Amino acid sequence: MNHPWFETWRRYDSPAFLSLLYIALGLLWLMTDDLLFALGLSSAPSPLTSLVKNAAGVVISGGLLYGLLLAHACQAQRARRMHEYTEERLRGARDELENRVEKRTAELQTINHTLERQIAARVQVEIALRDSEERFRQLAEHVREVFWVYGIAEERLLYISPAYEEIWGRSIANLYERPFDWLEAVHSDDRSRIQAAHIAKVQWGYFDEEYRVVRPDGAVRWVWDRGFPVRDENGYIYRVAGLAEDITTRRLADDQLRRQQIELARTSRLSLAVELASNLAHNLNQPLAAIVAYTQACLTLLRQDKTDPREVTSTLEEVVNQGLRAGEIIRHLREVVRRHTVDQTALDLNALIHAVISYAQLELRQARLNLKLELAESLPAVLADDLQIQLVVLYLMRNAIEAMQESDHKPHELMIQTSVLNSNTVLVTIRDTGHGFSEEAVDRLFQPFFTTKPGGMGLGLSVSRSIIETQGGQLWATPNPDRGVSFHFTLPIPVTAYPLYASHESNADRFSY
Repeated sequence: MNHPWFETWRRYDSPAFLSLLYIALGLLWLMTDDLLFALGLSSAPSPLTSLVKNAAGVVISGGLLYGLLLAHACQAQRARRMHEYTEERLRGARDELENRVEKRTAELQTINHTLERQIAARVQVEIALRDSEERFRQLAEHVREVFWVYGIAEERLLYISPAYEEIWGRSIANLYERPFDWLEAVHSDDRSRIQAAHIAKVQWGYFDEEYRVVRPDGAVRWVWDRGFPVRDENGYIYRVAGLAEDITTRRLADDQLRRQQIELARTSRLSLAVELASNLAHNLNQPLAAIVAYTQACLTLLRQDKTDPREVTSTLEEVVNQGLRAGEIIRHLREVVRRHTVDQTALDLNALIHAVISYAQLELRQARLNLKLELAESLPAVLADDLQIQLVVLYLMRNAIEAMQESDHKPHELMIQTSVLNSNTVLVTIRDTGHGFSEEAVDRLFQPFFTTKPGGMGLGLSVSRSIIETQGGQLWATPNPDRGVSFHFTLPIPVTAYPLYASHESNADRFSY
């Protein structure tokens, strides 16, 4: 039942409430007669009333005792329940604490294992780093090059290998104290350039310079110093590392080689002049002999009484021409013997070849050969030294003439061709029908002092190749399919040359002597 009285009873059904209820009933009993008497509803107390009061006192005492007993029992039960509740809460707290401790212990174990792995990995990295640093130190301390590291933020050298002391002749300790001690050792002629390069190195991270270093003992060393940037994870340059190499021996060798090349070039010119002189000498004999012959003929005619002076005019003109030709030959020889510097100008190769043929006209006639010219029309100008190219063409022509004179195969034919090889190069070919060369001889043709001529010096072809290569071209030889040899050389076309109109199929100028 859910009657409100039952709900109230259950709410107040406790030992303390029952004890108070009994005491209240006892007190009400004791006070009944007094109240009635006070209200005038009853007479004076009687013995029965006293008995009733005593009984009420007993009830009250019993109620008090019962209440106390019930209160004690309830208190014990409540204490037991509280104890059980407390124990249950404690067990729950203990279980929760144990769970937390277990979970935390597992987390700590995981963290501990992770830390152990990280520590082990770090130890391995440190060991590897120490090994790497040790190997680097051993390498840096035993190489001849100076290894250096420059700090951008620190604005100073962070490391430099011991080779610095050997090359610069200065102490590393002094360099760390005075960071620009290395720059002060740079030769005064190079210092401003190297200082500017050092400033650029700090900004861009790159350094590549050759300079001289003056040691404290006055010795001068050549150094090739180059550096490269070292970037951080963000791509910023924070270090510049580099190597400085002592190249004194190489520079001295280069200087000596350069001097030798200059002297060799002069010697080559002189050698060519000597060889050409032997060839030109009998060329001089030709015009001189002609002059003598023409002069004697004129004298014979003039001694005759009836000789018309006009009859000797053509003969005297030929004497003049031969004299001029002899003078031209001597002038060219003088130019060769002199220290002639390369003076490259734009040349018309076709006109140059005609000029050389004019110089050798008498010899060509005496050789009784056919000269064929296949000169490309509108040939672009080439960039070369006029005199030196004339000497090469003349030498190759003389070489071809001598080769054909030694051959019994007829006819003897000398062909000179010019053509455009490509947009940058002109090709000249001088072809003969002589006895040719063996394969071994072809491979050695351009070696100094190699010759197939009795009494020859073997310098003509070697010097000719040097001249052509100095002009930016190439000189080589190829055997002809039938007989004889073809010599080819190329020369560069300058950028300012007129447009190319020449072709291999150009009309040929043909001459026979």
